[in-house]
Amino acid sequence: MNKKTILMLINGFGIEKKESYPIYDSDIMPTFDELSKEYLFSNNSVISKVSNYIDAYRNISMDINELYNYSIIDSEITSKKLITNDTLLRLKNEYDTKNGNLHLFCLVDTSLKIVTHLKEVLKVLNPNTNKKIYLHLIISSNNIEDYKYLVDVFSHINMDLAAYAEIGFILGLDSISNSAKQVDLNFFFKMFITKVGEKWQSFTQKFNVLYAMKTLPRETKPFIVNSNFNLEPNDTFFIFNYDNIDLTSFIATLSGINYGEAKNNYSYYSLFPVKSSLAIPYMYQATTATNCMVSNLEKLNASALIICKKDQVGVINYFCNGLKNETSSSLAFIDIQNIINPETLVQVVNQFNKELIIINYELSDVESTIELKKKLTEIDSSLKALEQNRNGSKYTLIVSSLYGMNKTMKNDKDVMCNVIFSNELPFLYIDDFLTKKNYLIQSGSINDILKSCYKSINLKSNYESLVDKKNSLYKLFFK
Repeated sequence: MNKKTILMLINGFGIEKKESYPIYDSDIMPTFDELSKEYLFSNNSVISKVSNYIDAYRNISMDINELYNYSIIDSEITSKKLITNDTLLRLKNEYDTKNGNLHLFCLVDTSLKIVTHLKEVLKVLNPNTNKKIYLHLIISSNNIEDYKYLVDVFSHINMDLAAYAEIGFILGLDSISNSAKQVDLNFFFKMFITKVGEKWQSFTQKFNVLYAMKTLPRETKPFIVNSNFNLEPNDTFFIFNYDNIDLTSFIATLSGINYGEAKNNYSYYSLFPVKSSLAIPYMYQATTATNCMVSNLEKLNASALIICKKDQVGVINYFCNGLKNETSSSLAFIDIQNIINPETLVQVVNQFNKELIIINYELSDVESTIELKKKLTEIDSSLKALEQNRNGSKYTLIVSSLYGMNKTMKNDKDVMCNVIFSNELPFLYIDDFLTKKNYLIQSGSINDILKSCYKSINLKSNYESLVDKKNSLYKLFFK
């Protein structure tokens, strides 16, 4: 028989680093402090490799650290099917016959696989000596610490692909995604046309500056590495994306560029389907994952309620559905803004007959340490209400996080400071039947948090939980 499990996620909450401005205190979160002493708890059992909720839900739902569709191109290169792809050959033919340049917009993260993928595609396109291919590289990372890895990736792109293409722009994903302001999109294309703007021949130096300024990589404003590129009426655009990205506003702005009274004659292609008002030909259909939250819930004959920000629902649903933009009877969502107090939260928990309820709190949107401490106190009040409502064995209550926070904000003296929580994350397991006497918490990843929930829902299932029985050897040395 299935049992209700509540997973409270305090995203951004991890072990506070020594160099961080001090935040956590038992007076701020007295309930969390008390329960961590009474029940199964570890303050560093879970290690996260992500730094934002988008990557977190990809990982926690599907146990995938890198962009899922990397595997498609890996397979196509190995099987040599890439060189015969109809859409790629169509792109090559149009590029060869049109009097224009090719601009390749490519999403870049910390994986060096992107270098191999770009190289193999560029080898097929085989640019003419009279023509140019320009790489405009879009950084998707949301972790300040990733700059050291990005320097390596960009250095390989710059050196290994020099014979095929050169870097034009480098910019953060937030500059061109559908969340970008229209004024910022207009500014980018003005730079594209005039080539008047910030220029850095050494992206290593630029990344050092961005790191020192604590600018998140995906928030990087566009800058020019090489200004040899041109935007001409017959240019071709290749969107080399790996993820579920909405480029509706970006493509609409680009396609609206005219040359005097003459309209442009741009052509568009993409690696995977792109959200846009135009029907852009693509090389590969993004595959779905067979192992995801929805599929695991279905195996358990269970369903879930996810309480999160309204603007997060689409992304979370996408990853929990195994990279599918569709609704599922296994998932329901509530806007966390409608949860006005702990009493409301308890009412929702009692009202919904769901085996798994995930409450998704985010700390990274705060702007000051005062606001952060207040938010942690409010979350702690909700934790207290949930624990009191648990009434002994009504449900299992798990408290954890998906990533640590690294953010610059004002402290109580109105001075800028750094709040740094590491990606070593807490894991609190509240259940009266699995006690400290006979159980312990072992180490794992954020995907193991969900596996622990599945095991809690049905103890007879085969999922490996972070909560494990103490063996006789453990009892011998740690009584």
